[in-house]
Amino acid sequence: MSDDHGSAFWWSLSGTFLLIIPTAFVVGALSGHTPSWGFLQNPIVLLGSLGVAALGNLWSLVHVEVLKGKPPILRIDIAANVFSIVILILAGLLGSLLIGYAFVENFTRR
Repeated sequence: MSDDHGSAFWWSLSGTFLLIIPTAFVVGALSGHTPSWGFLQNPIVLLGSLGVAALGNLWSLVHVEVLKGKPPILRIDIAANVFSIVILILAGLLGSLLIGYAFVENFTRR
């Protein structure tokens, strides 16, 4: 099955690989032993990989088009690909944890 938005399997697979670094960072931070991976700990890399994984899987799940007519009709199709939905949920949860971690680490009571 091929569509305009790319293969849902390809986005699920690439999203899985993109979530490895943020998952390792969150697990390490929760256990107290954050990995020292140099530039991979950069917030832009962590949040960027989450964003690309989430947006890519969202792109493969949702198709929006405007049908011409009187009146114009907005048509939204949502695919039922379980793996893309799981990657999207994991990216959202990891993103929430990372942003919460940033606030806890940077805005503590003095």
